[in-house]
Amino acid sequence: MIAGDAPMSLEGHRLIQEILKAAQSVHSKLGCGFIESVYGRALIIELKNTDFRIEREKLIKIWYGSKIVGKHFLDLVINETVIIELKAARGIMPVHAAQMKSYLHATGYPMGIVLNFGMPELQWELLEAAHRTDLKSCRGSL
Repeated sequence: MIAGDAPMSLEGHRLIQEILKAAQSVHSKLGCGFIESVYGRALIIELKNTDFRIEREKLIKIWYGSKIVGKHFLDLVINETVIIELKAARGIMPVHAAQMKSYLHATGYPMGIVLNFGMPELQWELLEAAHRTDLKSCRGSL
């Protein structure tokens, strides 16, 4: 179950649960040790069993006032609602949460989840944007 202070909609809860279920399936079949792109392709295969709309390597523009100052590719976006950032690292670091906060701010999407496949147990961190400047976070391992 997802814990946190901000209330999540029933649809948002279902979306996160399905993402975590798919990620756990990928992790249990592949284990740790591969690069992020391998986990990304496997996760897409798992998520295609759902009715979710999946966008891979979605291009976003980074604005500074009225000027575009950069572009970035998001690993995965589900239902134009959840950003998935894939990691294959020794752990989820504060910089990974900071990246996700930046992505949520830049896109206006309500939720982002960092999935780390680099450890013996799948690690995740969910960030919810209650408002564009107010972010809530929770973590777990599966």
